[in-house]
Amino acid sequence: MRAVHKRYLREFFPAMLAYVVLIVLSGLLLPKLASLPWRVGLALLPLLPIVLAIRAMVRVVRDQDELERRIDLESFAIAAMATGFGFFSFGLLLLADVGWQVRGGTVAIWVMPCLFATFGLAKLVVARRYRRHA
Repeated sequence: MRAVHKRYLREFFPAMLAYVVLIVLSGLLLPKLASLPWRVGLALLPLLPIVLAIRAMVRVVRDQDELERRIDLESFAIAAMATGFGFFSFGLLLLADVGWQVRGGTVAIWVMPCLFATFGLAKLVVARRYRRHA
C-alpha cells in the first residue's frame, strides 16, 4: 500500500468513527433538548467529521497517480449520478403517493451514506474494467 493510501485510511476511518459516534449521540440527545440553538448545534455536529472525510477523499484523489485518479473520478461521477437518480426516483414515487410514509429528514440523511456506498461499488467495477484492459 502506497503512502498516499495509508494517509487516506488514517484520515478517513477516524472521521467515519467520529461521525457514527456523533450521529448516535445526536439522535439520543436531540429529543431531550428544548433550546433551539442547542438543537441546531447538536443536529449539525455530525457534519464536522464528514467535512474531514471529504477532505481526506479530495486529498487522496489529488495525490494519486493518473490512473488511480481517473478510476476515482469515474467512480465519483457514476456514484453521484446513480445516487441522484435513485433519490429522484424515490421522490417521484413519494409524490405519486404510493403508500409509503417517509419523513423528508429521514430521506435526506441517507444521501451521503448512499453516495459513499455507491462510490465504493462503482470503484470496484471501474477498477476491474481497467484491470481487464491493462
